[in-house]
Amino acid sequence: MRALLYLGDRRLELRDVPDPTGEFLVRVHGCDICGTDLKAWLHGHPNFIPPCILGHEFIGTVERAPADSGFAPGDAVVVAPYGECGSCELCRRGAGELCRNKHRISSGAFCELVEVPLDFVKGGVIRLDALDDAYTLVEPLACVLTAMSKMRITPESSVLIAGGGPMGMLFALMLASRGVHATVSEPNEARREQVAAFGVHAIRPEDADASRYDNIVVAVNLPALVETFVKNVADNGTVHVFAGLPAQTVLSLDASAIHYRGVTVTGSSGFNLEAFHRAYEIIKGDPAHFRRLITHRFDLADATQAFETLAAGKAFKILLRP
Repeated sequence: MRALLYLGDRRLELRDVPDPTGEFLVRVHGCDICGTDLKAWLHGHPNFIPPCILGHEFIGTVERAPADSGFAPGDAVVVAPYGECGSCELCRRGAGELCRNKHRISSGAFCELVEVPLDFVKGGVIRLDALDDAYTLVEPLACVLTAMSKMRITPESSVLIAGGGPMGMLFALMLASRGVHATVSEPNEARREQVAAFGVHAIRPEDADASRYDNIVVAVNLPALVETFVKNVADNGTVHVFAGLPAQTVLSLDASAIHYRGVTVTGSSGFNLEAFHRAYEIIKGDPAHFRRLITHRFDLADATQAFETLAAGKAFKILLRP
C-alpha cells in the first residue's frame, strides 16, 4: 500500500509499504492533519520516532472483517485510534483517557489501509450511514468533550478560549450548543475573521480581561498564558490546560489565587471511548455544521504543501486523501 512516512526534520515521503495483515482492515477515505501531527513535523515529538506514519483522525470503509465482527466489507466507519482497556485502576476511576493498557490501531492513517485489533472493534469502530468528511472530527471533538468534563461550566458561565485553531473552535461550538457564552482570543487577524464567520465572538489577546471569565481554556502551547490566567481568572474560576506544553515545562502558579480565591487548574490529554461515541452522536446531528471546519483537502502526494499551508495559518482543518 501507499503510505506517507514522516522522516523527521520536516521531511515527508510517499512510499510503498507492506499491507497490514490482520483480520479487520479499514481502507482509509480521508484523515485530517491534527495539531500533534503538525508539531511532530515542525519540531519532532517523543511519541513519533521517524520513520513512522502520522495521522489518526480518519474515516474509511471496511476492507476485511470476520463474519462475527458485526461489520461487513464496504461498511463506512469512523475508527478511534486507541481506546482504554476498561478494567485497570485508571479506567475504574473514570480516567480511561489515561489508561496505560490501551488498544491501538496498527499505524497512523496517512496511508491506504489500517488494521484494527479484533478485541477493539466493538468499542472502537462505529458504523456510519455514509462517508462524510465531518466524521473525521469525531476524535478531536471527543478530546474536547473529555476536557469539558473536567471543568466547572454552568449555564451562567463565561468562557475564554485562548487560541482560535480547530480545537478552540470545537470548544466554542460545543459551548454555544449549551447556551454558554464563549469568546475566542486569537492574535492572527485572518484567523479571528474566520472564527467570527462561525458566529463566535473573537478578540485580540491584549483585549482579553481574564477576570471577566470563570472558565479559561488554554488551547495554545504558551506556558506564560497559564500562569497569567491562574493569577487573573475570576474567583472560583477554572483554568484548563488543553494544549500540550513544551517538554520539561515548569509552571509558576499564584498560590494565593488557588488558596484564597478558589481557582482550580485542570488539564487533559486525549479522550475516552465514552466521549468518542458521544462526539459521533453530536456530529451525526448536524454534519454540515462541523464539516465547515475542514477548509482544505489535499492528496497524500501533496502532503508537504498541506503541512506548510497549515503551519502558515492559512487553513483550519486540512484533510489528506490516499
